Amino acid sequence: MLKLFKSNNPANYFLAFIIMAALWAYKFVEMPTAVDAGGFRSFFFRFSYESSLFQYMYTAIAFALAFAFACFVSKANFRYQVVESGYQLPTLFFVMLTGSVINAQRFIPEMLATLFVALAVLRMFGMYNKHEAIRYSLDVGLLYGLSLLFAYKYIVLLPALIVVMAIVKPISWRDIVSFLVSQVFVVGVAFCFVWLYGDWQELIESVKTEFSVLVIGEKYNYLNYVFRIPVIYAVLVSLLSIFVLKVFRKAAEMKYYQSMLFLLIYAGVFMLSPISSNESVWLMFFPLCYLLSNIMANAKRIIAQRIVFYGLLLCVIVSQILQAMYFNSIF
Repeated sequence: MLKLFKSNNPANYFLAFIIMAALWAYKFVEMPTAVDAGGFRSFFFRFSYESSLFQYMYTAIAFALAFAFACFVSKANFRYQVVESGYQLPTLFFVMLTGSVINAQRFIPEMLATLFVALAVLRMFGMYNKHEAIRYSLDVGLLYGLSLLFAYKYIVLLPALIVVMAIVKPISWRDIVSFLVSQVFVVGVAFCFVWLYGDWQELIESVKTEFSVLVIGEKYNYLNYVFRIPVIYAVLVSLLSIFVLKVFRKAAEMKYYQSMLFLLIYAGVFMLSPISSNESVWLMFFPLCYLLSNIMANAKRIIAQRIVFYGLLLCVIVSQILQAMYFNSIF
């Protein structure tokens, strides 16, 4: 299987689909109702989660979006060479990571906002080696502004995106201004539409309530850490790779690696804070899929590659079993 995913073979996408379908099967078959774990609430993302029919539909939408993005990360890898010779490895690791938290396998604000943030970061990679790239920075601001409409608390990611921009290219004040103006424009237009055609007071209350909510009881318990064994394993492997992998064929690849590593650490700190929801773990899937692919592509020993791939696969299976046992006991 490792040799297949390290090759440029279209069959890899079909195999990734099968793996992802297997990892999402429990959510589709046995767990139509979500467990409230302190998730984000957004005025721009108001759906009912009480109907089982809607739950199946939202799970199907989430599956389709997640798989489409999983394919896109490999397409972006071809274009930017984030991981040289990585081929479809980012797709493989992304679909595996989406199977690590069953309760997050649904169409939720955290998922949609994360995909917009990830698209913004990939758009930033197109700015590499450009002194000024105002068109790119406007696109980045647009995508990040869309993410804020669905997850207000993702405003804390603003410093991280500016740092990533500085890592990728020599930063200029025009890039920063166009990035900020673009996201303010998106948020401003959305708020104006609500003011003209919606309930302005409800929007204001939604924002105030979201920022006043802290997730403590649902976050800081041992089960939460046990269920996230795959993510914890992937983070530890990615951080340890700093001391093992020192081979980067291009300067751009090194900058992309540093960007993903910084995003992982920043997202990890955000996840550990009480302002984030458990479902914000989606934010960590994006940098992890590239960091794990980097290990697979550059590790010289096959044993290291097997530890990364089969170790993560084992963690996902164990986590799924434990989560299934827990959810079966409460439903």
